[in-house]
Amino acid sequence: MRLIKRTYLTTFTLLIPVLLIGSIFSFYMIKYIVYEETDEHLTYEMERLVEFHSNYGDLPEYHKVTEIIEGLRFDEPVFKDTLILELRDNEMIPHRELYFSINHEGKDFTIVLRQLLPGNDDIFEGALLMMLGLLLLITLFLFIMVNLISRKLWNPFYKTLGILSKYKITEPVPVFSKSKIDEFNSLNSTIDELLKKITYDFKRTKEFNENASHELQTHLAIIRLNTEKLLNNFQDDGNSLVHLQTIINAAAKLSVAQKSLLLLSKIGNLEYNKNTNLSLSEIVNNSLPLFQEAIEIRSIKVKKAIENCNLNIDAGLAEIMVNNLLKNAVKHNTQDGYIFIILSQKHLMIENSGIVFQDNPKALFERFATGKTGNLGLGLAVVKQICDVYNYKISYTVDGNVHKIQVFFTNR
Repeated sequence: MRLIKRTYLTTFTLLIPVLLIGSIFSFYMIKYIVYEETDEHLTYEMERLVEFHSNYGDLPEYHKVTEIIEGLRFDEPVFKDTLILELRDNEMIPHRELYFSINHEGKDFTIVLRQLLPGNDDIFEGALLMMLGLLLLITLFLFIMVNLISRKLWNPFYKTLGILSKYKITEPVPVFSKSKIDEFNSLNSTIDELLKKITYDFKRTKEFNENASHELQTHLAIIRLNTEKLLNNFQDDGNSLVHLQTIINAAAKLSVAQKSLLLLSKIGNLEYNKNTNLSLSEIVNNSLPLFQEAIEIRSIKVKKAIENCNLNIDAGLAEIMVNNLLKNAVKHNTQDGYIFIILSQKHLMIENSGIVFQDNPKALFERFATGKTGNLGLGLAVVKQICDVYNYKISYTVDGNVHKIQVFFTNR
């Protein structure tokens, strides 16, 4: 949920109890004002009638007052509330009454003045409507003002967010613009320091990986070279030949593993980012001859249904992905087996015969996963890493001795 929507929701939620409390407060305020105005009006009428009696020495006419009671006297004017039955609606209607006394011709007379009052229901309804109207005005005002103000106030934040969304760790640390708001300047300063530290650590790690890779390759080459020389000198010693061959194989596997790990690191760091629109169909067709010798040795039948397929991908990563998939299909195939390749605009599918695999095929995408052949599972881990970079979906299914890998180009 966006921050501005959360602001609206929170504000509106807080205004609900304000509406209820305000309605109750308004009810008593309106009721107080109504009573004040009614008492003021009745007092004015009383003073007018008293003045009339003083000037003319006569009682007011009955139709001008509510009631005249002879023999009853009040020393001071008295206000009372009463309910009068409304015959037409059969409803009790509230009224305000004023009792005051006049001495006329030696006798006491009490005059009653009466004024209609609005009911509590009417007052509360009016208060509620007033508060609802006020709430709508406040909400409308907040909606307009928050939209206008937030666009300007939060503009530095969105600029920073835009810069971060486009930033790549292989690029220089971006420069953040200054803001008039201290909090945003503090945020930009913190992000700037964090990116500089991340970039520094990345460069050091990258240099370490490259240096370690170079040193490992150099010493592995020395081991293999000298082992091969020893192998030539021990042609008649069967046990020595076995041990030397084991050393050569281990060194070869270690060399391949080291290259694959370095490749995984580079892919994860997005060092392959020269995306171009290229033909995956050409890459598949050009990669197949690389495995022709192994295919012929095992008498593997290759079938393919390749359509034109263009992807926006780094050329090096595209070749690595295709080569690793084909290598996996050839290497783990059986004698007189088959490989079936399908390429369309939506996906690449490679199906091949192979040994029965009892474990979860998804585990083969993990680093150092091993099958019955004992080979390290870095090839498919590299493919999985490439798919993750481009948001491709990859699946590996096994049905008996039929293995099927599919790559779906979901970002097209």
